[in-house]
Amino acid sequence: MYISYSPLRITFGGGGTDVEPFLSKYGGAVVNATIDRGVSVRYIEDEYQLELSSRDFVRSYIVNMHGPVSVTKMMADFLSDSGIRTGRVIMSGDAPPGSGLGSSSAAVSALMNLVNTITGRNVDRAALAEESYRLERDHFHVLLGKQDPYAIAFGGFKYMEFDHDGMKREDLGRYDDFTRELERRILLVYTGKTRQSSEVLMEQVKASEMGDEETDRKLLEMKDVARKLRDSVVNNDMGEFAHQINRGWEIKKSLGSRITNDRIERIIGMALSGGAQAARLMGGGSQGFVLVMCRPENLNSLQKRLMRISNFVVRTSFDISGTRMIR
Repeated sequence: MYISYSPLRITFGGGGTDVEPFLSKYGGAVVNATIDRGVSVRYIEDEYQLELSSRDFVRSYIVNMHGPVSVTKMMADFLSDSGIRTGRVIMSGDAPPGSGLGSSSAAVSALMNLVNTITGRNVDRAALAEESYRLERDHFHVLLGKQDPYAIAFGGFKYMEFDHDGMKREDLGRYDDFTRELERRILLVYTGKTRQSSEVLMEQVKASEMGDEETDRKLLEMKDVARKLRDSVVNNDMGEFAHQINRGWEIKKSLGSRITNDRIERIIGMALSGGAQAARLMGGGSQGFVLVMCRPENLNSLQKRLMRISNFVVRTSFDISGTRMIR
């Protein structure tokens, strides 16, 4: 048996600047972290025709921009083209698809890593990230940003920049005191629904393609948020870090008509009125998980408060290893 695992990711700021065509025009910058929840892909060898099964992903984790497609067939085609035509592939995840935590990229990265291992291909993390990005974009037809496959392949708490020359990564986890304190302040709150990230992102992409100056100006502000988040880590300024999360969310909401809704605003409002320092929705928008940051002494009471409005309110910590084989 082979088991490949990829962690999910949370983004503190800069998401959206890693999406074309803005990325090619101006370059992107994000601050993100992989967390202690993820997606696993198991392969069990036998002599029978290839079988794919998953509680969530085979049914709905990838959606074509022009409507639903057969994810099972696309996976089977990819595995068959890679020389894997027998055995069983079983996928499972700790968060539902479309939750804003990069679950589709985690699944694709784990699948690519599994195939590389089975076929004896030895690639570094950068190559794994780029292969996963191209597979998700070109084979599964997902509109996505660059940060997810790279964040997930490398793991950890980091600042990332993307441009036409590639990716630059700074490990923010080396600032131990800040990182440990930040982990003690994070809650994830599920809105109760998921969404198709490609559809939500399309509004931003179309505006940028048409040269909308206001959209590009806001995305440049998002880049500035990411840089200031990075600086606040270096300067050990938790208050400024929280401020930039909130600033980034206000900018994000203005990028599309479907970014937020009453449910999301109610969760964020309840968090902030209950003592949170910062709160924002993860991912492209519309549904999924809300990231809440609060002082450690308020975490327990705030978690109980938010459980009145959500059935899934969890603490989390960072994963530093990225995509890997665990068996």
